[in-house]
Amino acid sequence: MDLGLVNPAVRIALDGLMARQEAIAHNVANLTTPNFTATNIEFESELKSALETPHAAGVASTADFLTTEASSAPRQQNGNNVSLEEQTLLGSETNLRLELALRAAEGRFNAVKHVIGGQ
Repeated sequence: MDLGLVNPAVRIALDGLMARQEAIAHNVANLTTPNFTATNIEFESELKSALETPHAAGVASTADFLTTEASSAPRQQNGNNVSLEEQTLLGSETNLRLELALRAAEGRFNAVKHVIGGQ
């Protein structure tokens, strides 16, 4: 997603949250697939570290912040380790965070719109 007008940290958060949503959807779609290992997307700790270093988040791409990890959740009898309850909770949390990041982006767009003479 190219949102040049949006703060780099918000852009990275939006991209990371969308990648997490895709991983959750993939995990849930494979809920009954034998020997499937769920994946988790992490980016918050890397983003936080970059934000503590001046100008780091502004020059990096989102891929620099995303980490895909295999879930360490216990396996079921068929070898699958997807927990529907865990994925549902993570999905709800991700949606709330995404809504917050979208509001931050919207605020930036509204400020730019105001500056160029829009209402």
